[in-house]
Amino acid sequence: MMDFLSPPQEIAGLEWRLLVAVAFTAAAAYYDVFNRKWVPNAVAYGSLVAAVLLNIVFFSQEAFIFAVGWGALIFAATYLLYKSGQLGGADVYIISSLAMAVPVLQKPALAPPQQVPYPFILSVLLATGIIFIAHMLLRFVPFISKKISRGEVRFCWSRLATPAVLLAAFSVFIYALARLPIALPYSYLLVLAFLFFALLFFSFFKEEIKESMIETVPVGKLQEEDVLALDRMKPGIVRKLSLSPVLSQSSIKKLRKSRLKAVPVYTGMPFFLPYLLFGLIFTALFGDLVVLMLGSF
Repeated sequence: MMDFLSPPQEIAGLEWRLLVAVAFTAAAAYYDVFNRKWVPNAVAYGSLVAAVLLNIVFFSQEAFIFAVGWGALIFAATYLLYKSGQLGGADVYIISSLAMAVPVLQKPALAPPQQVPYPFILSVLLATGIIFIAHMLLRFVPFISKKISRGEVRFCWSRLATPAVLLAAFSVFIYALARLPIALPYSYLLVLAFLFFALLFFSFFKEEIKESMIETVPVGKLQEEDVLALDRMKPGIVRKLSLSPVLSQSSIKKLRKSRLKAVPVYTGMPFFLPYLLFGLIFTALFGDLVVLMLGSF
């Protein structure tokens, strides 16, 4: 158990591991963007095979246990997100493969050595999340602003419930930080403020953002792994057909046999793998964001 929790001190073949990881992530990102978010099985499964082979070729018991243990944990967590319609199936394989291919990174290419107490994949996902959130804000802030100017956004007290809870929690957190006997770097506080603003924005305008991603699709044009907007469908239909967010072949057959002519589908969901590629390259070059922000702390 300790081998699984404690990052190995050295990783053999790190350059090859990073090269292969960038290669299969770039291939998946390419198909995500230019193949209508459909990543071929050869790329998804091949990334997993490549990650396993890397750990066999550059075998070390400590590294192998750490890589496979975290790879399995990441796979389980992302698979749950996939089943709820939050991630694509290929995303699960690529993220898990990254966790196994590069378990830890002791020395970024353009930064001093870092002592990071968690796996490399968590550092990658942190950088990925920051750029993803920034891009989503750039996409939706103008969109929401236009809807407000046209009077298409209704403001009511029910909207304030979640943002109010978030604001209260953030205020308590900031108060706790202010009570610390040390001063945190401004970069750290700026990132926290940015994340809080994004969370507040997305929670307040959740319905408008969700609606902009939904399109009514004829049942005959449904494809496997399309994501249904179940909350836009009649609950009785959802229960009767035992529908889940991610469509399978059996779900599509049920829908085609029903009297439904069209269903709401999330066709406008954003890409993810291009952001993951950015997060991977950034972290490989500069290291963990938290360590960078707290470097002078």
